[in-house]
Amino acid sequence: MPITNRKIYFKWVTPKTDEKMLKSFITAFTTRYKEPNPRAYDWSARTYGEKAKWENKTEEEREFAYYHHSSNMYSKKELLEQIEANFGKEDIANGLIRYGFYPTEYGVGIFCFWATDAVKKAINTMAEYLKNKSIPYSNEFSDARWVFRFKLGISKEAHTNILNQLTNN
Repeated sequence: MPITNRKIYFKWVTPKTDEKMLKSFITAFTTRYKEPNPRAYDWSARTYGEKAKWENKTEEEREFAYYHHSSNMYSKKELLEQIEANFGKEDIANGLIRYGFYPTEYGVGIFCFWATDAVKKAINTMAEYLKNKSIPYSNEFSDARWVFRFKLGISKEAHTNILNQLTNN
């Protein structure tokens, strides 16, 4: 934490394949990560007074809240809703184009669990890029539909080069 220098962490065992990386992280994040829910502190103000309200806490007190009882934290459902809301923001498309694609043995993949406009824009950008470069490809979803794939049929090094060129343009 920036003010108190306390460490907040959760154990995450990385999967053996790149394709499962983001799914594994989101599952671990929503299952193990705890974040204070300001509404829990506003409710406790009835018992402990106005100083207990989230808006009246100092930055140090807000950081300390990460160590409170789990009943004061966002639920797994609320954390998933935050992730989904972030995927809905306008500027996420540029971030997805830059960081969302990853090279694989088959081509290029992108996490697409929430098919928001930003995800669709990133997919369309990749498709346009490949068409403009005359690189043949086919598309498919992973079995769980978490990943949208661009199957290219060239080397993994070439896939990495394509991503580097896309993000540098």
